[in-house]
Amino acid sequence: MVASNKKAIKPTESTFHPSLKNDSIIYSKSYRENILTVLLYKKNLDLSEPVLKLNSNESFEFYFDVLDAEFETFQYKIIHCNENWTTSNLDEMEYIDGFNDNYIEYYKQSYNSMQSYINYSLEFPNENLKIRKSGNYVIAVYPEGKPKEIVLTHRFYVTENNIQLEPNIKYPTNLDDKYYKQEVDFNILFAPSLITNPFSNLKVVIEQNHRTDNSCKYLNPNYALQDKLIYNYDEENVFEGGNEFRHIDLTTVLNNTDRVAKIYRDKGFYTCYLYADNKRTYKRYLEYQDINGKFLVKTIDQNDWNLESEYVNVHFSIPYTQSFSDGDIFIYGGFSNWNIDNKYKMTYNPITRNYEGTAYLKQGYYNYTYLFVKDNEKQAKMSTIEGSHFNTENEYIFKVYYSDPGDFYDRLLLYYVVNSREGF
Repeated sequence: MVASNKKAIKPTESTFHPSLKNDSIIYSKSYRENILTVLLYKKNLDLSEPVLKLNSNESFEFYFDVLDAEFETFQYKIIHCNENWTTSNLDEMEYIDGFNDNYIEYYKQSYNSMQSYINYSLEFPNENLKIRKSGNYVIAVYPEGKPKEIVLTHRFYVTENNIQLEPNIKYPTNLDDKYYKQEVDFNILFAPSLITNPFSNLKVVIEQNHRTDNSCKYLNPNYALQDKLIYNYDEENVFEGGNEFRHIDLTTVLNNTDRVAKIYRDKGFYTCYLYADNKRTYKRYLEYQDINGKFLVKTIDQNDWNLESEYVNVHFSIPYTQSFSDGDIFIYGGFSNWNIDNKYKMTYNPITRNYEGTAYLKQGYYNYTYLFVKDNEKQAKMSTIEGSHFNTENEYIFKVYYSDPGDFYDRLLLYYVVNSREGF
């Protein structure tokens, strides 16, 4: 097979996006339609969390594809953010050692694939850039010499890990929720000299499987001991148990895998139709192993996963007798950058009586789920389509921020991940 110069997605012009202003939230987002498969993980650990320990020798691997046959030169900068993902008041020189307008020097053209793309890669921190402060960060990519024309942003974290956390994930206190939800209590252990006035200066954020729409934020301790803070609530820290993620195996385009109804080459590109998904709202819980919404780039058809993997137009469907009148269904997972994105909003087809959606995905193994979002609401519900069970295996991410008035920024004292199966 020879590489084709055709492109399934036409590139759009990059523009400065308002999410990079000081008072606006910065998301993990591609601002060009032809930038896909953005990966950021700890070096040599494909499914690791996007977090480094401050003053360590750890580093990230960062990859993305530009669906084009022509090379383009990109630069990147690192942006320090507040706990709420607005840009902080720190000057670059306060959180960076080195230069903050470096080039992405490594890029290669795909080969043996129908879709032409350029794979860009970067390892950082590196000899040109070291990070001096803990907190929330964004890497922003832009064309050479055009720092205001951001084409890609991606979040990551730098943590001090100088406190400890004792999680306690259990049945909800409210008996009506016992079999459907998970209560997340916890204690924080700290050195008294490290934290002053934890009731006003400490902020804790809890996320379930990287979802931000239903995160638990800013709980105050119920009470404080000399070196321990106790967080034990009955409602505010209760999450839908949800259900295990669904999966797609796209590691081969030569035959059908277990979830693939058909896969074929169409006009020089690959198209895949998945078997229709079942609504799981009232089905019994079925335990199976997932990767909690993440994805891996991988192909068994070729040797170089980054450069020889095909792109596949994947069609999703889920039967419904009629469309929702008060909201929409979204396909959600790591491949959507953990965003509820209109790009992955499903549409109702009255002829097939299915909700249908598509995603252009690089070969690999993917987890996904369906979220329902009511009109004019930001928080999604998984239980509407997927059901909700206490037994579901979830990852809870704890982020503990400290805002000492003398520091003028939000330090990240702890980034901690716990599996809901721990302890029961």
